[in-house]
Formats: sequence, structure tokens, C-alpha cells
Amino acid sequence: MKRLAILVIVAAIAWSGYWFWSASVQKAAIEGWFDNRRSGGWVADFSDLTVKGFPNRLDTTLTAPRLGDPDVGVIWETPFLQLFRLSYNAKHLIAVLANEQTIKTSTREIGVTTSDLRASLEIEDLNTVTPERFILVAEDFKLETTDDRTLGIDVAQISAEATAHPNTYRLALDARGLKGALPGWIESDTNNAIDRITVDLEVQLSGPINLAHTTQLQPESITIHLAEAQWNGLSIAAAGDVEIGTAGTPVGRVTLKLRNWRELIAAERQTGRLSQRALNQIDITLSLISGLSGNPETLDLPFDFVNGKIWLGPLMIGDAPRLQLP
Repeated sequence: MKRLAILVIVAAIAWSGYWFWSASVQKAAIEGWFDNRRSGGWVADFSDLTVKGFPNRLDTTLTAPRLGDPDVGVIWETPFLQLFRLSYNAKHLIAVLANEQTIKTSTREIGVTTSDLRASLEIEDLNTVTPERFILVAEDFKLETTDDRTLGIDVAQISAEATAHPNTYRLALDARGLKGALPGWIESDTNNAIDRITVDLEVQLSGPINLAHTTQLQPESITIHLAEAQWNGLSIAAAGDVEIGTAGTPVGRVTLKLRNWRELIAAERQTGRLSQRALNQIDITLSLISGLSGNPETLDLPFDFVNGKIWLGPLMIGDAPRLQLP
């Protein structure tokens, strides 16, 4: 019995030492990360850093953190950021953000408020800080700018996961109840709202994501499995594949599918933004295109990206967007 008691005491002392060592390592790693950002010209600071949670957790709180990339010209700040993980599992990290965030640019200030904003990050390789899976959940999200533009979302979930293909990541978005700064042609009985947006796509990057460094990666290809918006009984969906050149120019095809598109034209007639003659021409043209698909209520529009232009069949729509990260 005496030996057992001694073993328990020794184990407790050893675990206590391990916890305090882990806490100091985590604190030093965070401070070092901020130091590296500052040495790279970033705005990167906080007013306080504490690590608690003994004996089984490492609960880190950063008070008043600020981060900003001078090349992008954006500064983010919030009253606090909390990071939680089990002391014996360094590969899974949970972050909880304050209910208020501020984003400052050279032209405006953006305020973000939520009732709940948290994220989960699973690391594949601790040495290179290579992420394996990321999930962010927000509820009662509201964005307000100093020029009186607003965007609200009832609930949203964003996820990203590394795939078996090198440097390729699966991205997903599910957002419901979007209101506010939306395109003017979205009209409904719920005050200019989108009921739901879902996105499922894969992006191949120019290299692996490494959170320990700030090497700028660029997309090399995008596969859209499905991107869909639904509002007021209408639906717009997209799917397709594009390869992206060194200049950010996409090459490939994306097909747009519109369901119940006649209701969209009928709603547009009530707004008066376009003349009835123009809407009649659009109605006739879309009726011919939808008739080719065999379903007059569904419209399939294949957009081809070729030589820096967007084509719909023989019709050149305009310049293709540059898909490059700043």
C-alpha cells in the first residue's frame, strides 16, 4: 500500500511537471508566432496571454489580439480569443472568439457581431503545422460597415479538409437566412433574403498549407461539385471544372442551372429596373434555351472560359475573372 501511494505521488508530480512544461511550450509558440509576423512587417500584438486548465486541458486566452497584413491592407482585432485543447492531444485545437470583431481597411471599418463563433482545427503534422481538417460555426452573424451596408446570416458552417490528392482541399459552406447586402435582383417576401446557400468544391493549391509560415499559395484548379442558392422558391446551381494559369486566368467550363427561372423574370417585371421589351426578349431567348434541355422550367447555361474570355456558346460574355489570392 505504501508503494502504491508513492507511485501515485510520483505520477502526480510527473504529470504536473508535464502540464506546466506543455503550458510554457504553448505560450512560447504563440508568442513566437506573433514575433515572426511582426518581423515580417505585420501588425501582430496582444495585451495579455494566459494559459490555464490544469491538469487535463490547456486553455489559452489572448486579450485584445490584433493582426494585420500590410500587403493586403486589412487589420483584424477583437476583445479576446480563446484556444482550448487537451494537454495530451496537441493535434486538436478549438477556438472561441468574442461576440464582437472589428476589421479595418484603408477605406472603411467593418463591425462583426455574433451570438456564437467557434472553430475546430485538427493538425496532421505538428512539425510543419499542416492542417488536416477545419470547421467554423457562426450563429446570428451580422456585419455592418461604416458606409451603412449590412449583411446578416442566421447560421453558417464552413469546413475545409485535406484530401488524398497532394495540395488539394475539400471546401464546404452551408449558410441559412442571409439578409442585407445582396444583389438587387434577389427579391422575396422575406425582405431581400436568401433562404440557403450550399457550396461543395475542391481546390488544388500550388503547395501544401503550412500555418507556421506565410508563403503565398495560389489556386491551380477548382472543381465545383455543387454551388447552389435558394430563395423564394427559386434556385441557381453551378457545377464544373477550371484549371488556373500562372496569371490567374481560368480555363474550363462551369454550367449554371436555373430552376423556376420564369418566376425570376416575373419578379423583375414588378421592379421596373428593365424595360418590358428587354424582359420580353430575355424571356424568349431563355425559353428557347430551356426548350433544348427538355424541361421548360429548368435552364442550363454552359459557360466556357477560353483565352481570358467567358463564352456562352458562340456569344462572348466578357472578360474572365482573375482567380489569384492577394
